[in-house]
Amino acid sequence: MKNAAVIVIGSGIAGTTFAHRCARAGMSVLVLEKDAEPGGALRSHRFAKGDGFWAELGAHTCYNSYNTLLTVIEECGLLAELQPRAKVGFKFLVANRVRSIVSQLHLLEAAWRLPFGIRASKAGLSVADYYTRLLGPKNYADVLSPAFNAVMCQSAGDLPADMLFKKRPRRADVQRTYSLPRGLQQIVTTALAQPGITLLTNCEVVGIERGKAGLEVATATGELYQARQLVVATPANVAAQLLRQAFPSVSEKLSRIRVEVIETVGVLVPRAAVNVPPVAGLIARDDLFYSAVSRDVLPHPTWRGFAFHFKPGKLDAESKLRRIADALGVATTEIVESVFRANVLPSPKLGHAELVGSLDATLAGLPLFLVGNYFDGVSIEECAARAVTEFTRLTSSK
Repeated sequence: MKNAAVIVIGSGIAGTTFAHRCARAGMSVLVLEKDAEPGGALRSHRFAKGDGFWAELGAHTCYNSYNTLLTVIEECGLLAELQPRAKVGFKFLVANRVRSIVSQLHLLEAAWRLPFGIRASKAGLSVADYYTRLLGPKNYADVLSPAFNAVMCQSAGDLPADMLFKKRPRRADVQRTYSLPRGLQQIVTTALAQPGITLLTNCEVVGIERGKAGLEVATATGELYQARQLVVATPANVAAQLLRQAFPSVSEKLSRIRVEVIETVGVLVPRAAVNVPPVAGLIARDDLFYSAVSRDVLPHPTWRGFAFHFKPGKLDAESKLRRIADALGVATTEIVESVFRANVLPSPKLGHAELVGSLDATLAGLPLFLVGNYFDGVSIEECAARAVTEFTRLTSSK
């Protein structure tokens, strides 16, 4: 059995931020990642036929209000490498036609509802309830609902309204939105390369037990690792399964958090072939996918890349590529390369904050730390902030 001071299961931005904080504090940490490369939902896929061209397959936008993330970026020496994103916006795709967001609004309904709806509190309301009050039922159905579905990559109507669009102070020395030369995954790969951090990829954890000398972690290849502190940075459903034997009360609460599996397809297409004008992304309405996020925010003279986030279980691989070709106005033969990936996102419901509070109360005093995108929100910043909160709990318990 191999020993480590701290073991982190999962190398998404939450697990990476926790490992980064450990390294900065002089603590050694072992990160176990089931995939062939780290990053989780930060996946900047490099196309083999694209001469180094990459596209984001998961999280894609960072803001200068992401102060916890920017601290990691700065401490890893990446601040000078931040690249501004081109000023292209999101558009609607309606019946395969690109439309502006404003063109889809019912302006009279908005003008009538907004003065009254703006006074409503988000507390205790779902996304559908709050935003229907804000701008009216037609605007919610035709504009807001598909837009929120695109942001959350799922049917967002039942989600708690107060989990979206949180205001944070902005850093004046950083552009409003940004990326990196090799994509957002560069944050993870740089942070995990620091001294004090050992990263093992292709290392799937299949079991956790409480031993006399600490927590024992078993992998699919039969390796055993032991640590005094364990950080689980996986989707809620995976964490619930892993902790079922060692921490049943924690597992039970985690099992109440719904998740959605998003079927993502990334495509590489010649720039000259695509009829869609430069966009940050496409918001689909009444379609088989939620959104298509574009690499146009960092334009390339030869290539364009898109990540289509499909509704689960609707289309097979070949049908997905045909739908993508139709949406982009290209022949399927003009899709030079494609990549398929499944992303798991939480799907919280009203009462989620109370569930998280109960979960945190159960964690108190345990050598177990939970981080991820299922606590205060799903954004990159909220994942990083949760990691810092849990790291503070770890250091204060020593």
